[in-house]
Amino acid sequence: MSISWCRTLSRGPFFGSLRQSHRTYPVSAGFLRSSSFNFVNPHHNVVGNTDCVTQKLLESDIARLSDEEVLSLFTTGFFGGYVFACERLILKAGGWELFPAQFSNFKDDPAAMSIWNHTEIPSTKLLPLGSRLFGSFKLIDKHISKTSELEPSYVDYGYGSDRSGFAGCHRVQVTRSPQTEIRLQQFICNPTKNSPSAAGYLEKFHFVYAKLLFADGIRSVLTGE
Repeated sequence: MSISWCRTLSRGPFFGSLRQSHRTYPVSAGFLRSSSFNFVNPHHNVVGNTDCVTQKLLESDIARLSDEEVLSLFTTGFFGGYVFACERLILKAGGWELFPAQFSNFKDDPAAMSIWNHTEIPSTKLLPLGSRLFGSFKLIDKHISKTSELEPSYVDYGYGSDRSGFAGCHRVQVTRSPQTEIRLQQFICNPTKNSPSAAGYLEKFHFVYAKLLFADGIRSVLTGE
């Protein structure tokens, strides 16, 4: 590997995001009052672990893109990038059966899709509600802002099951004003017992993994790939 190639790689959007993104506390109160929270955690049991990764971008970086395109490209990078590759292989090999995305009070859109190949994830529009990615992630809410002032656009991906001891949700959101910001929020809970999920003990690992996945999402947004 040449030194010049290494320098080019180190200046790329993935590594740039690793340097520029940061952890913020806490996740938004709105996220923890959302319909997605109610689907994933219907009994409002204690939330044992939350993560929030944030990065500010120049408006010129995404001026060509609509909010839905930003969220779609981020989804493509998040679930279709190199960081998620190992998890994709495990889920496709049958691992999804251990953690199927199931939420009792959620009704899928008739147009919902099941995605098993990362090349099938659309990069210009969000999937219909109820669509599954690799069996274990379900699109349970989305909102595209009608204005560019303050109101964020977002998409929520629930995982796990409200009938098991492990479930959670990723929210990806983009806010254009006063500064352009992309944020990845996550909560994990035990929907069947009012105690923290065992996964909460892996908090440091979850944050590092989330930051890497976030960087792959940002890479996709900035490169259009």
